[in-house]
Amino acid sequence: MAFVARLRSLRRDLAAVAATFSARPPPPVAKTSAPTSSLAPRRLRIARIVRETADAVSLVLEDPTGAPIPFAPGQFFTLHVPVGGEVHKRAYSASSSALDGGRVAVTVKRVADGRVSRHLVGHAHEGDAIDVLGPSGSFTPAPGQGPRLLVLVGGGSGITPLSSIARTLLASEPDTRVALVYGNFGPEDVIFKESLDALVAEHAGGRFRVRHVLEQPPPGWTGGTGRLDGDALAGELDALGEPDLSSAEYFLCGPAPMMAAARARLEQRGVASSRIREERFVSAHASPGAPASAEAHEVTLRMRGGERRIVVAAGRTVLETALDAAIDMPFSCAVGGCGTCRVRLAAGSVAMDEPNCLSADERAEGYVLACVSRPSSPCTLEVP
Repeated sequence: MAFVARLRSLRRDLAAVAATFSARPPPPVAKTSAPTSSLAPRRLRIARIVRETADAVSLVLEDPTGAPIPFAPGQFFTLHVPVGGEVHKRAYSASSSALDGGRVAVTVKRVADGRVSRHLVGHAHEGDAIDVLGPSGSFTPAPGQGPRLLVLVGGGSGITPLSSIARTLLASEPDTRVALVYGNFGPEDVIFKESLDALVAEHAGGRFRVRHVLEQPPPGWTGGTGRLDGDALAGELDALGEPDLSSAEYFLCGPAPMMAAARARLEQRGVASSRIREERFVSAHASPGAPASAEAHEVTLRMRGGERRIVVAAGRTVLETALDAAIDMPFSCAVGGCGTCRVRLAAGSVAMDEPNCLSADERAEGYVLACVSRPSSPCTLEVP
């Protein structure tokens, strides 16, 4: 059963990547039906560690069997990292080109209170095995239909998925142009500084342009200064000299205030909301949004094929229990970061880990995520 699930997953991922560079949209992300083993991660090996800054490293991962690691540019992987006797799940975006095939790089920036990020940046070694789930996420550009302009706006570690998007599209779409506006505190914090410069030089003629904005610039700095807010972004967009930026495609990734300010300014400039995409990083940790139950509860799953009933033990999630019962449930990242496992709560209550990727509108409509939901009473869920 595990082999069949693995084979189905590999076929699906290969189809998704192939579709990314064709005229067809990709298939839905990560639909599996095998019990228990479906939620098991894939074991990869750290083939190389690249020091990007004092606080950031790229982990280049490969499959020891030589099998490919397919993904679409902008997607992320969920790493299962043992620290202090406990396995922690964290989502990190791929930063390498999706065309590389045999390897994928995920870039990790150390944060002060980040138990996992501090461990990976300070203690990961080449040759280490690491368990990985994914790829996940829909922060990906649609297949190109002709010449187009992508404007990528990033702050800090938000550069990681944008790097993958830029590298992939510049190599696979000869008529596509890419502009990156990238904000950081100081020059020492710029992740991929040298590789971005090399990419600019490689794609001469303005196919790839980078505008840096620094809060603490060094003497003689000629780039943008200050925090990358709406005003700063407007200035950087004007500096690009593009005649019609309202028709560009925008991808935003970084601190929430930066993305909110960027979206507001872009919409003021006449950019349609449909042309603006955002990626919000979420940390996978158990921080219930409602009191969790110490008891098992029955959950009724309303599905196209009828109703199924499961008993979810205390501390277990709906998704884990459903997969154990061989129930076909959609999922991908399993940490609340992609929305693939979204279901509607028709009755009862659940405790849902926070933060997660659900929007305020989705919550108001009664949606929850099966992968991070633990029933706090008997409940009924509608599965699409």
